[in-house]
Amino acid sequence: MDKSPTQCSRPINLVMTRADTHTGELTNHEYSKPCGSRLAEKCPHCSNVYRGDAISVLQSGLKGAENSTISFTFITFTAPGAAVFGPTHQRVVETAKSGKTHVRKCGCGKIHAKDDASIGTPLDSATYRFDLAADFNAHASRLLTVTMQRLGRVVGRKLSYARVAEFQTRGLIHFHVIVKGIVTERSVQTVVRGGVDLRIVKDNESRGPGTGLRRRKPNVEAARHGEWTWGSQVDVQRVLPGGKFGVGAYLTKLLGYAVKGTDTSANGPHDHRRKMQSAAVRTHKCNKGMDCTLGSRLMPDGKTFYQSAPSEKFCRSHQLAYNGWGFRGHVLAFSRRWGMTFKEVRNKRKVFATDATWVSDRYIVLGWSISSRGSPRLA
Repeated sequence: MDKSPTQCSRPINLVMTRADTHTGELTNHEYSKPCGSRLAEKCPHCSNVYRGDAISVLQSGLKGAENSTISFTFITFTAPGAAVFGPTHQRVVETAKSGKTHVRKCGCGKIHAKDDASIGTPLDSATYRFDLAADFNAHASRLLTVTMQRLGRVVGRKLSYARVAEFQTRGLIHFHVIVKGIVTERSVQTVVRGGVDLRIVKDNESRGPGTGLRRRKPNVEAARHGEWTWGSQVDVQRVLPGGKFGVGAYLTKLLGYAVKGTDTSANGPHDHRRKMQSAAVRTHKCNKGMDCTLGSRLMPDGKTFYQSAPSEKFCRSHQLAYNGWGFRGHVLAFSRRWGMTFKEVRNKRKVFATDATWVSDRYIVLGWSISSRGSPRLA
């Protein structure tokens, strides 16, 4: 761990007002707080700190996995396809039985190179449903929560997992989830598509009459949140402990996804990004459905609204929607049973950095204020 003073490129300058209990004197002290960004393009120092914290949290759930018989399951959930949002430019590589690869033509009639900026952008921007794309991103986190809860019921245990949100080139969220224990592909497909739960349990487990064995809630509906379900591409891989493609390899993969930038990670020209951001702000509603960027403000009573001049700055909710193209959740998240939390890791780092220095109770902190902010304003 690094004990050196902060090298944040966008610090937040704070002023602390404290009172001396012996003399009654009030004094102001200036402090520089790191911005805490996880994006390397915005702040390399804070991004490196975040990466270290993420490694500690992930390893707390994977502790001992390399030298034990614990297995994991790596699941990828993707968004719906072109039938919902509209066709996009694609580069599809097919592998024949002989091992030779072939790149299919895109819907535009061309074969795109790997670094072609048009990959992921709509074939026709006028008909592409940017509003639906932003709406799916907004509901993706809750859809995953519902899916994992239902998957736990089908498997028969509470799942312990870590998940990372990543943007596809077309700007839609998909999730990578690593689950402790083995979850079969059949169980995942049953939850995602709907079907019959073939798991057999005892009657006393299902609280039913009789003494034999029977199916538990055999009919399973497809996981959904509102009108949204998952796309057709759902990948399930079993991760064995150790080995070249073991837990360590997937830990590296998860970390790579976790530190990506949510606002610039998708490949594509500036026009595509701006349309996705615009759709996210336009479709997102806060303060009980009223748009704060148009001047709506919630009264202190929390029930009534008043109209003011349009704001030059987004509220935090709209800022998150703008940066995440509708997605406002955490990029890296864990279940309650996974291991340590970010708060516990950061507290340990804080104690290590300060050597658990004792602070005198002579002074009482009366308040904090921001004198200047290094981060740029989003207009």
